[in-house]
Amino acid sequence: MIERLGIIRLSAIGDVIHAMPLAMVLRRRYPEARITWVVQEQAAPLLEGHPAIDEVLIFPRRADWSGWKEFRRRILACRFDATVDPQGNFKSGIVARVSGARIRCGLALRDCKERPNWFFNNRHGPHPRGPHGVDRAFAAGVPLEAGEGPDEWGLHATDEERAAWRHRCRDHGANPDAPLISIGLSNPEDARSWFTEHWVALMPLLRARGVSVVLNGTADVAEVARQLHGPGVFDLVGSDDLRGLLAQFETMARHPGSALITTDSGPAHVAAAVGLPVVCLSGSQDPARTGPRSASRGGSIALTAWEGLACAPCIERECELRPPTRDCMRNLLPVRVISALAALRPGEPAD
Repeated sequence: MIERLGIIRLSAIGDVIHAMPLAMVLRRRYPEARITWVVQEQAAPLLEGHPAIDEVLIFPRRADWSGWKEFRRRILACRFDATVDPQGNFKSGIVARVSGARIRCGLALRDCKERPNWFFNNRHGPHPRGPHGVDRAFAAGVPLEAGEGPDEWGLHATDEERAAWRHRCRDHGANPDAPLISIGLSNPEDARSWFTEHWVALMPLLRARGVSVVLNGTADVAEVARQLHGPGVFDLVGSDDLRGLLAQFETMARHPGSALITTDSGPAHVAAAVGLPVVCLSGSQDPARTGPRSASRGGSIALTAWEGLACAPCIERECELRPPTRDCMRNLLPVRVISALAALRPGEPAD
């Protein structure tokens, strides 16, 4: 009998989101169980108030010895009957083993990111039916008869968070009830980021469409954001947090014509999970494996330019070519983004 169940999906933001449909299936399969999600601090805010989760246990990624001892004490206190580990690496396997759970479910050997994970878990799911992270998570749940279900995320902002976004939007002179385009910027040093000159070239094309633009991102992209300033643009770079982004994207999703343009990143998966269309600049990555789930189901569009490149697809943060070319992103031009936006809004011209 399963009364206490642990989900071990520690990181990253997009991968945590990809495991949420599994959590929803587990909740339906074990409605009376106490379900705890073990996660690193960065993604933990997304699990606040989640309908499938009773408790969130923070995994101390950089803890000293006393911190590790405290984490071990806390996870043993959960007294798990079973754990499910869709992450499949050494770290998540160690967490499952340390938990003391009698039943430890994980991935098939061929699907583990790091082979030692297989030995830490004692029940293993089949090879996933599809290549996506959501499919991997479902496969890990098969030993608990919880391996199939709809793409149901359970991810929602609170009324207070949505109201705060609307107030913030008005403070910046934008109408929260009109279509908005969010641009999610990523660190230019990351090989998966889009070139700054492409973002600059995109802005007049967006202005020609008459929509307001919101700039989102962390403080390390502030200089890129400054180059995109202009009429109808408001800059929130450096002031974002996950719950705020969730409220922003969920509110935008209610207004046809709104969309997020970004690279394959955590915010892309947050947006897709709440129904906001995404134009995902997948660059070097294979969107069938790592892109927004809705891109394969008509709700978003993933753009790639790596076809024909011998080094792609890949998921590296640094271009492995020497000298680095990053042609997978360089060849992804702004006009394709505008065409993708038009495809998300049938009947609109692409230029």
